Amino acid sequence: MKRKSWLMWLALVIGFLIIPVTDNAERLSSELRQHIEPLVAKLVALSPTTTTSKKTDKQTNDESAIATDKTPMESNVQGVTLSRTYYYHFASGTPQAVKTVFEEAIKTYNQTGVVKLVRGTGTAKQNQIKFSFYRKVMAAPQQGTIELGRGGPDIIIQTGLDHYVANHALASMNITYPGLIKRSVAIHELGHALGLAHSTSQRSVMYPVDRGRTQLTNEDINGLKAVYNQ
Repeated sequence: MKRKSWLMWLALVIGFLIIPVTDNAERLSSELRQHIEPLVAKLVALSPTTTTSKKTDKQTNDESAIATDKTPMESNVQGVTLSRTYYYHFASGTPQAVKTVFEEAIKTYNQTGVVKLVRGTGTAKQNQIKFSFYRKVMAAPQQGTIELGRGGPDIIIQTGLDHYVANHALASMNITYPGLIKRSVAIHELGHALGLAHSTSQRSVMYPVDRGRTQLTNEDINGLKAVYNQ
């Protein structure tokens, strides 16, 4: 709110100064803009934001994101044919809070009808997802950003007479910060495990900064369909 307030007042001042339409006023307006606009840019860059956590994978937080027709897919699932059925299990010692949010995420993806996640271990030839946890304390230089979780597909391609393709995926949660063990994070990490990459749309569950999104957009569902050739 603080950032918006001073920007609003500064905008009002600039707007007020450029209202006159005489030649002298236009020249004055141009000169004022040359001095004021760089100041605005500097103030915006220095002002604090409300973002306190994100998945820190070194990707840029694009606040001017433009939605596409479908959420991108991870590079290693492109060009492969995957079964839509997955068998999932939890790593030994996984906290109940982590299990709960991942189970909610499983329901979210099962409701799309694109994939089917079933509890069990599966075989080497079948798609599997392992849900786990880890601890990572963010170092002082990284204050303001917190790694919430990790996830991604691991594509296994067996050639020869016994040919098969399977995804042995992983989705895990950073439990160092219990208050940030959230359903939105679980949905994001499970999305990676299923083959979805980061989206530039802030409405997407795959946006790299956690915004609490728990509903897949049409673009997210279209991206999932693209992964599984539907």
